[in-house]
Amino acid sequence: MPLYKQQQGCSNQPALVFLHGFLGSCHDWSDTIDRLKDRFHCVAIDLPGHGASVTTASSRSDGFNQCHHLINDVLNELNIKQFTLIGYSLGGRIALDYARTQNDTRLQALVLESSHIGLIDPQIKEQRFMDDHGWAKKFATQGILDTLSEWYDQGIFSDLSDRKKEFVISKRANNYGVPLANMLLSTSLGKQQSALSYLENTALTIHYCIGEKDKKFKKIAKQLLELKNINVTEFEKVGHNIHQQDASQFSQFLLNTLK
Repeated sequence: MPLYKQQQGCSNQPALVFLHGFLGSCHDWSDTIDRLKDRFHCVAIDLPGHGASVTTASSRSDGFNQCHHLINDVLNELNIKQFTLIGYSLGGRIALDYARTQNDTRLQALVLESSHIGLIDPQIKEQRFMDDHGWAKKFATQGILDTLSEWYDQGIFSDLSDRKKEFVISKRANNYGVPLANMLLSTSLGKQQSALSYLENTALTIHYCIGEKDKKFKKIAKQLLELKNINVTEFEKVGHNIHQQDASQFSQFLLNTLK
């Protein structure tokens, strides 16, 4: 049976399906869902290796396909006929790959928060996979607190104060290293197929969300601004994790944007 922890709002309301980022869980969306549940049927899924799905993580190479099956199982179990898929970071990469590969007619729109669209250059992809392999080794062999301290020292989290980093690390410390390592390798950006061609040609409504302080993903957003099918929105005074740094701003955007 597929695992999901957050399900709020009446099932006859428009459905929103949420996918968290690496190290997160379905509970990361709680503040956002609290603001949306009166208008939407909100479902947040624990991805493999995370939260209540920790035992579903595998070492097989195609983690994207495993996640696609999990999403589809949840949709079928809850009898969801139409939905918007919302993903943050890793969850956004999985959501984008789901849209690109699954041809799911139930999917009405895609919301990508701080998500990569995939690499094209084979050498860069190989280097990224090797980098992820190094992180996976740390998650599998080091103490979780030591690895998390190193993880949140990466430049992408530079907008976080030391106090905020300590809070996030304490929040993530209940994760298990080996399942995280397996998930990191099986869904590595180095293994993700570029979605640029898909984004250039799809008729699906796609919203790309970035934080004002997220320099890395603002560069990706600039590239997407040239595509007529992509709606790019920048959120004020936040960094990489928009919905947790300002759930009010993010949820209001969804209320204003989605039907």
